[in-house]
Amino acid sequence: MKKIITVILSTAILLMAGCSSSHETITTVPFSSETTTVGDIAGTIEGDRYISHAGGVGFKLTGDYTVEWPDADKRNIVMSDYTGVDISGPWFVWGNTASLKIDYVLDEHLKADATKEHTLEEWNKSMKYPAKSIEYIEDYKLDGKSCFALKMVLDKNGYDVSSLQIFFLQDNGLLVLFTITAGSFKEIDKVVKNLQIA
Repeated sequence: MKKIITVILSTAILLMAGCSSSHETITTVPFSSETTTVGDIAGTIEGDRYISHAGGVGFKLTGDYTVEWPDADKRNIVMSDYTGVDISGPWFVWGNTASLKIDYVLDEHLKADATKEHTLEEWNKSMKYPAKSIEYIEDYKLDGKSCFALKMVLDKNGYDVSSLQIFFLQDNGLLVLFTITAGSFKEIDKVVKNLQIA
């Protein structure tokens, strides 16, 4: 009986270890304006994981989701020929419960503006849904690293919607912007726990 319990526990531990692929190491590739493409930065889905080797971002995919790739027509453009100020990565949507949008900001002016505190008035001018409240977090922890974040409650046609924007500046100068929206911050936390940055 003890052997059976030991085998069951060992199997359970192995299965749990196999499920923690959100913390697999992200293999990164050097950024070169002559060889790195928009698609390299926007990333791909590899099995049950979204990964951008050039952007240094990983995300464990769970549940029933749909994904859109806004810059799909630009994937083969090398960075030396790319004239955009940012690259739209994937937009994951889990029905009516949550969404995750990943953007890679290239423009130096946008990077500076993105990390400045926005007033409620400025936010409401630029967004589809007005913000009821904004909390600025100077030292938000994502995958053990410090980031700047905006935690917001939005008014979506009379309903409160929670939103979190995380700004992470990579060592190569690329600003990664994660925008997570859900019915509650508890749901947002479920998405955040599967994010990984190199």
